[in-house]
Amino acid sequence: MKRWIAAAAFTAAVGAQVQLHAQALDEALDAPARAHVINEYARRLTAQHVDAARAKMAADDIRQRLGRGEYDRETTARALATRVSRDVLAVMGDKHTYLEYVPYDLGDERQRPQPPVQSGDNYGLGKFETRGDGIGYLQISRFAPLDRGAGEAAARFMSQAADCAALIIDLRDANGDGQAMAALLASYVLTDKRSYIFMDKQLHLHDQLDRDGHIVAEYWTSADAPGKHFGGKKPLYLLVNERTSGAAEAFAYDLQQYVKRAVVVGAPTLGDARIGAKQRVSRQLQTSVAVTRASNVLTRANWEGSGVQPDRMIASGEALEAAQTLAQAALRPKK
Repeated sequence: MKRWIAAAAFTAAVGAQVQLHAQALDEALDAPARAHVINEYARRLTAQHVDAARAKMAADDIRQRLGRGEYDRETTARALATRVSRDVLAVMGDKHTYLEYVPYDLGDERQRPQPPVQSGDNYGLGKFETRGDGIGYLQISRFAPLDRGAGEAAARFMSQAADCAALIIDLRDANGDGQAMAALLASYVLTDKRSYIFMDKQLHLHDQLDRDGHIVAEYWTSADAPGKHFGGKKPLYLLVNERTSGAAEAFAYDLQQYVKRAVVVGAPTLGDARIGAKQRVSRQLQTSVAVTRASNVLTRANWEGSGVQPDRMIASGEALEAAQTLAQAALRPKK
C-alpha cells in the first residue's frame, strides 16, 4: 500500500512539473512587454524590410493597434505572435515577414532544436526513372544548402539523366532556401545560347538585392560542375504547382527565362522571391523580416506574389502526363 501511495505521489509530482514546464513554454506578456515587442518589431520593419514604403505602412498599423488597445487580450507569446502576424500579413502580403513564436527559450542555446541532418533525404534530391522513349524523370522535394556533400549528391543525381533524350524535372511541392543548390543544378541543363562564337562557361542567373537595390548575393552556374551533364539543347520540362516555393521557384523561373530553356508545366507557384532574416525580440518571440528580393539577370524582375507562370497551364495531378506528351512530340522525327 505504501509503495502504491509513494508511486502515485511521484507520478503526481512529475505531472505537476511537466505541466509547469508546458506553461513556461508560452511566455506571459504584460502591457510593457507587449509594447516593447510591437515597437521593436515596427522599428525593424521600417529599418530593414526590402519594401520600405509598405513596411512603414505595416509598422504604423501595428503601432496604432497597440495604442487602441487591440493587443490587450494577447497576454502570451503565442497569442501575440498569431495576432500580429495576421495584421502584418494583411498589409504586406509577405511570406517572410511575421512575428514568430517558438516553444523554447531563445536565450538558452541548449534548448534550441538540432537542425535536421541534410543528407537524411539525400539533400532533397529524390528518385530518377525512365518513362519510355528515352525520357528521363527526376524528382526534387527541396533545395538544400550547398556544401561538399550536397554538391557530390547533386553530381550523382543529375548524372543519371545525362544520356536521356528529354528530361522532366518534378518540382511539385518542392521548397527550400538553397538558391546556390538551384544554380548548381541549373549547370547540368544549361549552356550559353547567346552567341555561337563566344560561349561563357558560367551563366549569371539572378541576384538578391537589398532595399536600396544593392546586390548582396549573386547566383551563377558552375563552370566545373562534376559528373555527366544533360546539356542545354535537349528538351527540358519542369513540373510546378501552387506549393512550389523558394529556391524551387528560382530554379524554374531562371530556366524558363533563359532563352526559354525549359517548358514549365502545371499551376502557378507560391510566389516567394524574398529572403528573410530573424532576430530575437523576447524570450520566446523572434521577428522575421524580408530583407532581400530576387532579380533575374535577364528580366530584372521576379516571381514575388504572382508566382512562376507555367507555359502550359494544367492541374497539378495531370502535369506529368502532359509533360511526357510534350516530350514525345518534341522527340518525334520532323516530317
